[in-house]
Amino acid sequence: MQPIGLHRCSVCIMEGDFLNRQKRQNAASILPCIGYGLLCGAITGAAIFLFRLAAKYAEHLSRWIYGFAGRSPVYILPVFVLLALSALFMLCLHKAVPEAKGGGIPRSEGVLRGLLSFRWLKTLLATVAGSLLSYVCGVPVGSEGPAVLIGTSLGGMCSAASKKSGAWNRYVMTGGAGAGFAVATGAPLSAILFSMEELHKRFTPVLLMTVSTSVLGATLVNRVLCSAFAIDFTLLHIPQLSRFELKDTGYLLGLGVLMAIAVALFDYMVALYESFSKKHTRLLGSRTKMILIFVVTGILGFVLHDGIYSGHDVILLASENHYSLWLLLLLFVVRLFMMLLVTGSGVTGGIFIPTLAIGALAAAVSAKLFGMVGMSDQLFAPMVLLGMCAFIGGTLRAPLTAAVLFAELTGQFTDFFYAAVVIFSAGCITELLGQLPFYDTALEKMEQEQNRGKTSMIGHFEMTVDEHSFATGKPVRNILWPSSAIVHSITRANTDLEKLDRDGERRLRAGDKVVIRLRYYDREAVIKQLKDLVGSNVKETTP
Repeated sequence: MQPIGLHRCSVCIMEGDFLNRQKRQNAASILPCIGYGLLCGAITGAAIFLFRLAAKYAEHLSRWIYGFAGRSPVYILPVFVLLALSALFMLCLHKAVPEAKGGGIPRSEGVLRGLLSFRWLKTLLATVAGSLLSYVCGVPVGSEGPAVLIGTSLGGMCSAASKKSGAWNRYVMTGGAGAGFAVATGAPLSAILFSMEELHKRFTPVLLMTVSTSVLGATLVNRVLCSAFAIDFTLLHIPQLSRFELKDTGYLLGLGVLMAIAVALFDYMVALYESFSKKHTRLLGSRTKMILIFVVTGILGFVLHDGIYSGHDVILLASENHYSLWLLLLLFVVRLFMMLLVTGSGVTGGIFIPTLAIGALAAAVSAKLFGMVGMSDQLFAPMVLLGMCAFIGGTLRAPLTAAVLFAELTGQFTDFFYAAVVIFSAGCITELLGQLPFYDTALEKMEQEQNRGKTSMIGHFEMTVDEHSFATGKPVRNILWPSSAIVHSITRANTDLEKLDRDGERRLRAGDKVVIRLRYYDREAVIKQLKDLVGSNVKETTP
């Protein structure tokens, strides 16, 4: 029998060896985060700068076309012919590259969570082409969704060009997605939170480091380019806003309640439209939906200009109290209807800014009502912008991102209490209503379309962690496992080191056996993902 002192000494030696290995493994994890992040961020910052510039000129061209045709009615019919042809071209584009269909943010969510397939080069080119076509036609979509998907594509390019393990792929693409969001909105901190809270719905150190370096790199490159070309990098030009006081808390609580009602209405209408579309597939086929959104866009282009385009100008005009109450209500209904057509047709473009515009209109209606019962006119603009952020926070179920977005868009870096009153009260009520988030609905639809006709299977996989694998030294929660994976059990190769997990972090070590359960459609693809994470010793087992 081994003496107790010798046993303790051997354990101490093993602990020391383990800690030294852990330091080397930490360095092996941190350095790729920084390297990949900076490379992806710099490329994405430059690419999104050019994309936003092209989008700006595309919208200017669209406004000129509608203005010219409106002054010369003989050109109105040719405009609608071109819109119908554009719709058909969009359908052909989606048939060739399905990844470019729909909003960029839910598509990126699906790719980053491992739910959707992805071809980065085709997705990049098709997203740029489809989005610019939407902007020229005036379709009410924004640039932030495509920016996120373009960043995801460039992240795929950066990871594909590396000889490192494929396990880094989703981390680098997440960094690219966050970088795209940061450049499109001019809100880097919101982009970091958005990548965690919305895209992955989880916070891990490796994700945080990769996304942070990507976002900071992209923001730096974008601001240098904006400075060189004298272009404003901010999303909205917001003047100095009046500050809230304690006596305004009642109005803020009321705004939170009204924004929660607006979110519930928004989610309900999306669900209702989806149900209607499923029941009337013959009437509302993909071609009919696509032509409908382009034709209705053309009609609004001649009769109600503020009902089309991304809604950037609508947000500013609503915050300036430019619209009457009845016009606000009309624009809210029109933009909500157009949002249903956009999401139903799958037209390429972003829905983040259009959703902000709907929220701004709902908040402006609320501010008008509060003004009737004594609220100061000076609080109109901050109420509109705060309600807008609460609305997007409710639709995304991402209150932290919404709170920080309000601070970054408006420059209000103090008095977070008042922002929290509105955003978190709206968020709590929205959660109590229990409706499925809008982006989750869109992602679920994309997943169903991709896997239509396929059979899902439940599998158990047993694997042994290789010493030089990506997973070695990392906590289980820090690893992006395949979608729907559940870690069933971990069997330690060395039980003497078990006590090092007393902090609750289940770090994987060389030789550990891990059993997971997951639902999958492609067995070979799942095994490849697992091998990228833990090494070559992976096999499917019978539970």
